[in-house]
Amino acid sequence: MQILGRCLFLITLTVWLATVAAAEDICAICGQPIVGPIYLVTDAVTGKSQMVCSNCLKLPRCFICGLPVKDDGVELPDGRHLCARDAKTAVLNADDAQQIAAGVHDDLDRLFARFTAFPTNVDVDVLDRIDVDKLFQPDGHDFESPDLLGCIAAKTNGVQKRYAMRLLTGLPLVELKATAAHEFSHAWVGENVPPERHARLARDAEEGFCEMVAYLLMDSQNEAAQKNFILRNHYTRGQVELFIAAENNYGFDAILDWMKFGTTGKLDKDHVEAIRDISPPVASNVVPGPTRISKLDESNDIATNEPEPPPSSVSAPATLPTFKLQGIIWSHPPLTIINGCTFGVNDQGEVPLGKTNLAIRCLAIGKNSVRIQEMDSGRQQELALPAN
Repeated sequence: MQILGRCLFLITLTVWLATVAAAEDICAICGQPIVGPIYLVTDAVTGKSQMVCSNCLKLPRCFICGLPVKDDGVELPDGRHLCARDAKTAVLNADDAQQIAAGVHDDLDRLFARFTAFPTNVDVDVLDRIDVDKLFQPDGHDFESPDLLGCIAAKTNGVQKRYAMRLLTGLPLVELKATAAHEFSHAWVGENVPPERHARLARDAEEGFCEMVAYLLMDSQNEAAQKNFILRNHYTRGQVELFIAAENNYGFDAILDWMKFGTTGKLDKDHVEAIRDISPPVASNVVPGPTRISKLDESNDIATNEPEPPPSSVSAPATLPTFKLQGIIWSHPPLTIINGCTFGVNDQGEVPLGKTNLAIRCLAIGKNSVRIQEMDSGRQQELALPAN
């Protein structure tokens, strides 16, 4: 009985091992048993490795996940391939991409309404692999396109500044949203960061800021996979992780202030608290007193400047002209009235201030307050509605 029991055990073990081996040796692409070498290919979407046979290894690779593409995949006009799974979520139409980008802009404005607004002077278009090759093709050299998902550039007609955003076709919907958020963040930098500060800002820091905005948008929409994808991409050289940590500890408003007025060019992993080290321009509130030209000094014929003598009686100091928030209109989009002038979020214009006009931009409209920026000095103010 013991011998029979051992035989039955060995037979059962052999059958189980054969079943496991057969299951493990199935190609993830063609579904056939693998004969010969087994190749492991990582799925960039799931992060898992898949077993692939030598024949499938020779097939074109999916632009999104990197796995070989069988006959049920899709070939794009620019030569890229998509597997059947990823083709279902890919955005292929230019009109769809533009509508999605417009929705991302609205989502960003809602998410960060307490702090800032994102530029509306952005024109969205699409590009494909051929366009990318033309952007980066060095003359006379072989070239492989970089992993460019989107780009943005400022342009002007001499009067108005606008931004041209281009998004890569064939991206999954969630990745397209994150890419659009990243590019809108570059436009925000172009509109809000003073040129002198921008020149001192490290490229990795700007990219890290833009990736952080995309990450926070994905977090608000519960897109955990895309958040992980952003963190796995190391092209910001760790800056995105530092921005996320700084936002968690010090708030989004501290991030914006550092981007505009920070004293360092990038964040340091050992001193994330330096996000609070800023040097905003100092706005002078000193009003020069009146002067008069005296009569010529008879001894040397030199005219001298003397301060106007003080009045004989003491009077109350004059009140300096200020910005006054006169109302908030909750239309779509919301509007505000400042010193008799109407502004929407990110609108720019001149308002009367005393005996002159001063150019301002409306950065954000809240329930009871509005944030503005003086265009000449860059100084920001929070204007509150008067108490009832």
